[in-house]
Amino acid sequence: MDAAREQRVIHRPFGPFERMLAMRYLGAKREHGGLAFISIVSVIGITLGVWALILTMSIMNGFRLELVSKIVGFEPHVFIDTRGVPQVEVDALIEELRLRPGVETVEPLHEGTGLASAYQRSEGIQVRGVRPEDIRANKMIAASVAGGAAPMQMEPPKNRCSAIFAPPSGAGSLDRFGDGGALSSDIVMGDSFAYALGVGVGDKVTITQPNGARTAFGTSPRTRTYAISAIYHVGNERFDRYVVFLPIESSKNLFGYDEGYPLLGIRLADPNAAESFVRQLEQEKPYRMQSWIQRNSTFVTALVVERNVMRLILFIVVVITALNIITGVLMLVKNKARDIAILRTIGATRGGVVRIFMMTGTVLGMAGVGTGVLFGVLSAIFIADIQHFLENLLGFCLFPPDIYQLDALPAKLEWGEVASVGGAAFVVTLFMSIIPSMWAARLNPVEALRFE
Repeated sequence: MDAAREQRVIHRPFGPFERMLAMRYLGAKREHGGLAFISIVSVIGITLGVWALILTMSIMNGFRLELVSKIVGFEPHVFIDTRGVPQVEVDALIEELRLRPGVETVEPLHEGTGLASAYQRSEGIQVRGVRPEDIRANKMIAASVAGGAAPMQMEPPKNRCSAIFAPPSGAGSLDRFGDGGALSSDIVMGDSFAYALGVGVGDKVTITQPNGARTAFGTSPRTRTYAISAIYHVGNERFDRYVVFLPIESSKNLFGYDEGYPLLGIRLADPNAAESFVRQLEQEKPYRMQSWIQRNSTFVTALVVERNVMRLILFIVVVITALNIITGVLMLVKNKARDIAILRTIGATRGGVVRIFMMTGTVLGMAGVGTGVLFGVLSAIFIADIQHFLENLLGFCLFPPDIYQLDALPAKLEWGEVASVGGAAFVVTLFMSIIPSMWAARLNPVEALRFE
């Protein structure tokens, strides 16, 4: 009875006997045939790889969120080309679109390019004509302009970089923007463009566009002078540096556009639904349409490619560090060859030997993956504090805010991504543990005990 019971204990898969041996081998000292130093290095390598993978993905998610939030906050989410459509039809389309579920606002737009000049400086610019009520309803622009209208309570600087950098804010007011209608001389521009021209609120800016009236000597450019009524800052160089706003009637007058509106911009409650909204609307209307994703496809595609490539590179690093587990378990198997032979002679099966050494390698992998996930999550949550601490310690800016327009690294944790990273890393370490475990099971007891 006792012999049969012992056999059941030995043969039970992942039972107390196999777990006891696996933990004993893990805790054995080097001189007693325990795990080699390279196994400890493999745990550290897996920890660093998983840590870097989670932190890098979180930072890239943060950058994507920052970029996308600036785009969907500044621009409409869907654009409809209505050039050549009579005013009556455009007005009817606007009223119809407003009643659709998920639509927040419908904004007539006019876009063109020109040359802005002031104080003997000239810069190419994108001119965007908007209705005064629409620009005042744009929370990102209105909040920026209002934020610079009165002195702000500045917090004490967190570090050296914060002390030398104050986030730009707007200036002026949007209250009287567009009061003059088609003859309005108001213009609103970004702070980066105002800095490039050396102008401020109240200064005059001349805009020239080449497609003016035709004369006997060719096309004559149109030139108008405007007064800066407000300066905004949204934190995106593409908008702050290259986009100016005019009242839509004034913009149409500058570019000689007569009837109707050339563009309609639609803002949705859910910007991520822009693609499906466009596909549905294209089936009903004969107009050309673009979502904000199509309009900014270069940026969106670049972010996706960078994210996927970075994920692949760092996952390869995890795989390379996990390869050390093979070496460590193989050395353990070599040191424990006599023990394996004895186990086989008392009734342990090949599968039991595989499970014992697989558990030793798996525990190493779990330790590395678990520690890496913990460090990665904590680093992503406290990334700003870590950055400021390192900047104070090293004495220079790791992430210059005057270049990136952000006072701290952005990071956004996605728990599904964290789980997938941890799961994939664990599967890799499990696979790396199986290979030397199968080699241990093939060990011939007779050969192992021949010279003992």
